Amino acid sequence: MQHEVEFPARILRKQDDLPRYVVVEPEHVPGASGAFEAWVSLNGCARFRRNIRPWGKGSDVFFFNLTKPQCEKAGLDTGDQCMVEIAPVAAEAQLT
Repeated sequence: MQHEVEFPARILRKQDDLPRYVVVEPEHVPGASGAFEAWVSLNGCARFRRNIRPWGKGSDVFFFNLTKPQCEKAGLDTGDQCMVEIAPVAAEAQLT
């Protein structure tokens, strides 16, 4: 993946003592085959760095975890729908 993408997603959480996360469908990260570092924005709020990782276990989707402060800054909670923007850090370096 070498360019910025934006897509709708839902904030998910398996249980209260685990972090929130977002699932990234493979069409949003074309060419990605492993984990990569990216700038992420939720609903247009300030960007933060996250590692986008393959889900594994025979699935072709990716995911990234979210901290409580990251969700709070975007005004989001578990189950909320939002717009996600992902810009790979490596692509940013190529632009400068």
